[in-house]
Amino acid sequence: MIDRKTIKKEAKQMIRDYHYAPVVAAAIVLVISFVLGRLEDLVGHGNLFYSYAKAYAEIIGRLTDGVPYSDTYYDMMKQIPTTHMYNGNWGDFFGILVGLFTMILNGGFYLYCMEIRQRFNSSYETLLDGLGLAGKLIWCNILIAVRVFLWSLLFFIPGFVAVYRYRFAIYNILIDDRLSASDAIHLSCMQTRGLKGKLFALDLSFIGWILVSTLTFDILQIWLLPYMILSELAYFEEGQRRVGRIPYGGTIPPQEGDPWQTL
Repeated sequence: MIDRKTIKKEAKQMIRDYHYAPVVAAAIVLVISFVLGRLEDLVGHGNLFYSYAKAYAEIIGRLTDGVPYSDTYYDMMKQIPTTHMYNGNWGDFFGILVGLFTMILNGGFYLYCMEIRQRFNSSYETLLDGLGLAGKLIWCNILIAVRVFLWSLLFFIPGFVAVYRYRFAIYNILIDDRLSASDAIHLSCMQTRGLKGKLFALDLSFIGWILVSTLTFDILQIWLLPYMILSELAYFEEGQRRVGRIPYGGTIPPQEGDPWQTL
């Protein structure tokens, strides 16, 4: 039986046991993501903080008359300094590259957290291990996005459930290079049976921390991110056991009757 409070307490203890190394790893990931985001704004709009200014303008627009794209919003957007060298094609292309690299970087951070869960002496170099699985990570993320979108066309709830159904697909890719992206997604569907509600409850339990994080301009994310991932991995481990697999089995040779082979 999974106990959410015990799992979260264990995750916090792991962060302390490793002298807050997971916090440093998260800081590295978030700083890289922040820098890439600023470069994306610069390439696309000629302003390093364009996306922040745009978000601020939209908030003011909502507070003014409740209409996101109100006259107030447009007036403020006109005041954001941008260059006249904006090239939509280059901006979009660079944005796609940033998004793809972020997927890979996140994969490396997940691997780092997996090593912490196993009580290994993880190295920050692990953050780059996602590069070896770049193709599968990107394709798996694309397939998940497409499937969630298609389910969402039916109604909000099916799409919402699909997000949790495919929750462990990326983890499956990272620990077992035998799996294709489709295999990883189908395996996740099996692993999350009976766990989707528990995962939703886990997410809800972090709402307070997420709100506090926004008040710190997301600086608190350097602690919150490893805390959330280490907690979620406990559910992944349970999902693995439920389908008869070793939690972090890696590249175990295929065995007859292996659950994923029958998907």
